[in-house]
Amino acid sequence: MEQGKKGETRPGTKRRWPFAVLIIGVVALLFIPFIPVRETYRELEPYDRPATYEVQSATLTQGWDLSRGVYHVFKVVLKNTDKYGGTFTVELKLFDVNGLYGHETRSGYAAPGGTLTLAAEFDTKIGQDVRGEYTVTAPTVTDQQLVTKERTVYRSIVEILAYGGRA
Repeated sequence: MEQGKKGETRPGTKRRWPFAVLIIGVVALLFIPFIPVRETYRELEPYDRPATYEVQSATLTQGWDLSRGVYHVFKVVLKNTDKYGGTFTVELKLFDVNGLYGHETRSGYAAPGGTLTLAAEFDTKIGQDVRGEYTVTAPTVTDQQLVTKERTVYRSIVEILAYGGRA
């Protein structure tokens, strides 16, 4: 048999390249991440919430002076119990036997742990039976909370065997 003709190979070289391709394929299969794995992780995330507060007192008192005559003072005292300061808004409503007699809106800043007094005066008549209602609107503050999330990541066979998928 003549050597060097087209289509002929030397003895022993015929099966080397398929074995090398097989080895490269197995190594690639072991180290290339292609297996989807669900993992959980924790992350700080901002969220908006109203500031916390306590109403210390709400009083409705009658007064009189020479220029105005009879009037009522509606006073609300609140304490900011939050770690953030902000502007609180109080809507003060005065009712008599016929319904809503008057309303006023007052706002003021309260530091963390501070108290705030908001008041409104309403001109009334002598002997008028009145009652008061109030609504507090707290400021919106941005806080952070730790949340648990999930995601899909891809792991290789080696990572899964070595780290259990947590690499």
